[in-house]
Amino acid sequence: MQPKFCARCGHALETRVLEDHRERPVCPACGYIVYLNPPIAAGVIAERADGQIVLVLRGENPGRGQWGLPTGFMEIDETVEAAARRECLEETGLSVELRELWGVWSYYHDPKESSGVLVLYAARVVGGELRPGSDTVQAKFFALDEIPMEELAFSTHRDALSRWKARAQRK
Repeated sequence: MQPKFCARCGHALETRVLEDHRERPVCPACGYIVYLNPPIAAGVIAERADGQIVLVLRGENPGRGQWGLPTGFMEIDETVEAAARRECLEETGLSVELRELWGVWSYYHDPKESSGVLVLYAARVVGGELRPGSDTVQAKFFALDEIPMEELAFSTHRDALSRWKARAQRK
């Protein structure tokens, strides 16, 4: 979605080709340039002591009615680590301790014609009570051989969990 008005002075924006050879919204009144940056999503592969991981049944689009990892968009006032912990707590009721950066994925969202970045951490469940959040229908633990790979909402989640399962099989 392209902004129509300047965030600084309220003047109508116009599109210009800038020195970087990209078209960008620019304010002709004050010169403010709007950089349309991709959103950052953060989340976890949250594992409990028995090796099972938690997935959520999504209640919102995209992916309504499909399973996914506890993830969501980073807020402007938090770190990516804080966003990952917050999203897990909001979507599952579980507190986690982040262990390691599991991976970073770039994705393209066709309906929105925009790209984004997903940052996932390996995490250990340290507290809380499993329950669905406001935008999830169900939160459930799965053994690695029970993960419904074909019912996962996002290719990034499938890739992350395929790597997770492969690592577990090497142990």
